[in-house]
Amino acid sequence: MKYFKLIRSGIDVAPLLEEVQSQPEAWLANTGRQDKIRVQRETNTIFLRGAAPRPDLNLNENQESRATPASKSFPRALAFMTQFAQEMDCQLSRATIVRLKPTSQVYRHIDEGSYYFLRDRFHLVLRSAAGSVLMSGGEQVRMQEGELWWFDNKQHHESYNESEEWRIHYIFDLLSNDYTDLAVNPIFLPPQPARPQEAAAPVSKPTPSSVRELVAAAIRERAILRGENQRLISEKGNRNNWLIDARRVFMEPAALDAAAELFWQECAGRMPFQVGGMEIAGIPLLSAILMKSHARGTPVNGFIVRDERKTYGTGSSIEGTLTADPIVLVDDILNSGRSMEKARVVLEKESRKIASAFVLIDYGSPSGRAWREQHGIAVTAPFRLAEFGLSQERAQPKPMAVFQNKWHFASPDPNFFHLVPKSFPATDGKRVHFGSDCGIFWCLDARTGNPVWTFKVESPGHKNLWSSPAIHCGRVYFGSYDGNVYCLDAESGAEQWRFEGADWVGSSPALAPELGLLFIGLEFAVEGKRGSIAALRLEDGEKVWEHMTKRYTHASPAYWPERKLVACGSNDNEMFLFDAPTGNLVWRFETSAPNGMKGSIRHAPAFDTKRGHLVTGCANGKIYIIDVEGGSEVWSVQTANTIYTVPLVLEDKAYIGSTDKYLYVLDLERRAVKTKIFAGSKVFGPPRLLDGRIYFGACNGMVYEIDPATDEVTGTHQLPDSVTNALTYNFETKEFYALTYVNELFAFSRLGTA
Repeated sequence: MKYFKLIRSGIDVAPLLEEVQSQPEAWLANTGRQDKIRVQRETNTIFLRGAAPRPDLNLNENQESRATPASKSFPRALAFMTQFAQEMDCQLSRATIVRLKPTSQVYRHIDEGSYYFLRDRFHLVLRSAAGSVLMSGGEQVRMQEGELWWFDNKQHHESYNESEEWRIHYIFDLLSNDYTDLAVNPIFLPPQPARPQEAAAPVSKPTPSSVRELVAAAIRERAILRGENQRLISEKGNRNNWLIDARRVFMEPAALDAAAELFWQECAGRMPFQVGGMEIAGIPLLSAILMKSHARGTPVNGFIVRDERKTYGTGSSIEGTLTADPIVLVDDILNSGRSMEKARVVLEKESRKIASAFVLIDYGSPSGRAWREQHGIAVTAPFRLAEFGLSQERAQPKPMAVFQNKWHFASPDPNFFHLVPKSFPATDGKRVHFGSDCGIFWCLDARTGNPVWTFKVESPGHKNLWSSPAIHCGRVYFGSYDGNVYCLDAESGAEQWRFEGADWVGSSPALAPELGLLFIGLEFAVEGKRGSIAALRLEDGEKVWEHMTKRYTHASPAYWPERKLVACGSNDNEMFLFDAPTGNLVWRFETSAPNGMKGSIRHAPAFDTKRGHLVTGCANGKIYIIDVEGGSEVWSVQTANTIYTVPLVLEDKAYIGSTDKYLYVLDLERRAVKTKIFAGSKVFGPPRLLDGRIYFGACNGMVYEIDPATDEVTGTHQLPDSVTNALTYNFETKEFYALTYVNELFAFSRLGTA
């Protein structure tokens, strides 16, 4: 294992545990760790050695530690840690005794900063009835009583106590003597006494009316933009008559300070609270509010809710630390409520609720009012549109579908960097199956989300299981980046067979039960023969035929049962059509674009069986409609960005998403674009017909419902992260399943319309 190492086992921990249990009052002598660090809220801690007082340093950058008064009561603990440190040629740094509540956990986190970078973390298990489950970097161990472990706490890690008793560990850090010259704090220079100066004239505190007038004037002069003076484009690409850009107000120091003063005039009476800001306009307002809180002598905690999760570093959706205080969310304006809703679901995932909201301007839109009423959130706003002579001419919104989350399950150690389609969930009614970045293939109970069984693959890198499973006759089939194609028993997870003939498999299988075959793309580490499309026997995984490609074949095949044809694209910038039983090549189609740019095909196409056509998107942004008989282009549509999603063909229409943020609806009879549906973010999630309606997800975390009769949006459901995968519907539970790109599966139901 890379992130864990068992140092010793069979240690007699009875006298050490006796010392701890003889002093139960010590557990609650200092509750700062569990109170201030959200991920540690289920723990109690006895501090034996802690950071030396340095108010000028962040705790994670403070290299110095010292014994606490409590350490005198635990000589056996300190003796064990000190002796082990000497044996390891190290110095003992911070040291604690930690207990974890029954059937609870330490939540996923990472220890960052130069303090941790220089040190190694050790755990000695004093008591753990069921064994202590600890995960780090995608690896998992179950530590037993009397075992001393090293693990890498510089990776994302979490731990679980599955027993009905408190779990007790020694947890301590060791600094190698080789690094003692690096583990030195900078010299602390105390502040110099202030020089006497002439008394300044008292500054009059701004009155509420003067502050409000200053901000109102700044909005009129800087923030309101008129369409007759410049081109103003809405998020849907339409022209606007006017636009309010409050960021122009926040970039002027006096106006920003006045806006923060308005917040405190309105909200000071609600303390205590913490303040959250939203990207991007809410960030300067939040910063000014926090600075003013310090100047007022009433400092409050602040945090930022990201519009989209970071794809590097910690992969955070929230910047800063959440406390237990009520949350006041701040933003520049409230219009439709979509931004507030995104923040609400992100906070809900962290078991936090928005107590109230503050915005500079409330547009008073029907959708904004509906949002605050639905969630019971009071919104304070110093200004309304009418005050600036503006109004919105909007019809009363149509009834929209309402959804409710039933459960969600998070696979550990996701890959934040790759914001792409991954493994689509599949269900047989009783269970839900999907792959994950950490290499675990999951089978969950469809009604509860609890794991039924797991299957682990090992692949270098951090892709692992991006192949979408296919279920047939009690078996589940999928590929893996370890180079194998797997067949498992769907009920037990027992391996039935594996095909080991590739180096990587990111493609998803297409099944032809009447032929006893599955079709899948394979990838190789051989120059000039990087990929292939292969047919394997469903029964035993034996290869029946294979067609080699020069470049990778990440795309997935599509199968037409009536004509026994299989189509698959590749990074050769080509689409191939094969006779499914024999693998004989029928034709190959080469992609092109007006600028001459070719493009790879990295997803499955869809057959238009009525007209005998094949519909596919391409990395060059084009949607191709290809004649199945001859392999020639019938017609095409150029979108504004790469297409990385699977089309849906439904009678005389085709639906296909693009990373230009639109879902394209094609009229296949008239050979034209019928309409484009703006999704507000890149569309990777393939549209699917589920229970009579069309559903797809976008990178803003929004799931859209489309009426196929009118092609209008009839409902939305906000999730906390990008939905890059196809949704699935369970007809037995009447629930939808949406898997985000960070491997969190959400089960939700449609409640009706409102």
